[in-house]
Amino acid sequence: MRDRTRSYTTDLPRIGLPFLANMRSRLADAEPGTQLYTQTESGTLYTFRQADSYAMTINGVTRAIRTTITQAGYGVREWYVCPHCMKRAAKLYIGKKDIGCRECWRLHYKSQSADRLDRMRMKIRQQRYAIWGNNDLTNNLFNDIRMFPKPKGMRWATFDRKRAELSVIEMAYWQAFSPVVDKITGRVR
Repeated sequence: MRDRTRSYTTDLPRIGLPFLANMRSRLADAEPGTQLYTQTESGTLYTFRQADSYAMTINGVTRAIRTTITQAGYGVREWYVCPHCMKRAAKLYIGKKDIGCRECWRLHYKSQSADRLDRMRMKIRQQRYAIWGNNDLTNNLFNDIRMFPKPKGMRWATFDRKRAELSVIEMAYWQAFSPVVDKITGRVR
């Protein structure tokens, strides 16, 4: 197997918009100079209010963190402004000595490295989750979908249609996966 060459968004701790809302509410009426701190895998992140923005310090490096607003329907949506490229970002990633957006860190999503079988597995699990919710039985692809009951509150016609669609996808997956199994185990004749 070849070495991994990409870094993924799951490799670094991140702060999203819920963190921003929590930070705003906690610093709104705070005394000047008040710092909030959060423990991350990269170290302790200190957050404090500046004149027109916020600042964050990680391992001695301080970055000004600005926010911007865009129209979203009848409301507004807040965004972070990356301290490096000045682009809008919903999440900022925290390294050992810096904070930046996904593009500045050159991070990729795991799904960008997924092959055809991985995408099929994700689609099957996504549809199983939509019907039966997330649990160990439905996540295990070896469990046949005929063993799962109709969810309470779902119409029989809807359930039958969704299960039939899922059955077609699962059959296609097992046909595509069969050569992989044969390669691993050796074909029995």
